[in-house]
Amino acid sequence: MLCAPSLLDPAAEELKLADVNSAAEAARTARTLLGERFDAMSFMYVLMRAFEVDYHAARAASRWHGCGQGALSDTDLEVVLSPWLGR
Repeated sequence: MLCAPSLLDPAAEELKLADVNSAAEAARTARTLLGERFDAMSFMYVLMRAFEVDYHAARAASRWHGCGQGALSDTDLEVVLSPWLGR
């Protein structure tokens, strides 16, 4: 599902302000915030807006298993997003 940025920006802002301790937690929070709008593309968008994740890393993160048919594990997601979400 393709959504207008104006529909995704509030979720990106909330994600940016959320107290998340890992990439997997950020991904699950994004899924909750986006609700029915959550898919690989919307996940990429909110990652880039909330955490300034670059396009290639966001695209890799969109393969997370929680996006539906992706095969990226939580552990792999941590590695992909560690430059932006590493604590």
